[in-house]
Amino acid sequence: MEIEYVDKRLALIETPRAADAMLPVAVIQTVRRRLPIIKAAPDVRTMLNWKSLGLREQTESAGEYFVSLSAQWMMILHIKEKNNAMTVVIRGIEEQVRGAA
Repeated sequence: MEIEYVDKRLALIETPRAADAMLPVAVIQTVRRRLPIIKAAPDVRTMLNWKSLGLREQTESAGEYFVSLSAQWMMILHIKEKNNAMTVVIRGIEEQVRGAA
């Protein structure tokens, strides 16, 4: 499986220059733990069944998924399947806005 990044700054997460991605250290560490799992998955159905991955489908857009990184952060993916090959496009890593309690 191939992984692509919409924002080239996010590609730095896999390198020693991860701090240049301007994300919290805990988020970078979690992404680094999730990426090998995503790369090892043979298909989307398998990734959805791996509960430890925290993958859930976005309801409004086909092929869009969220990976929970923490209570506040999520990674947004677009998964393209073509001829038994899967490409995961990481569209962004965002902080989730929570309402006031």
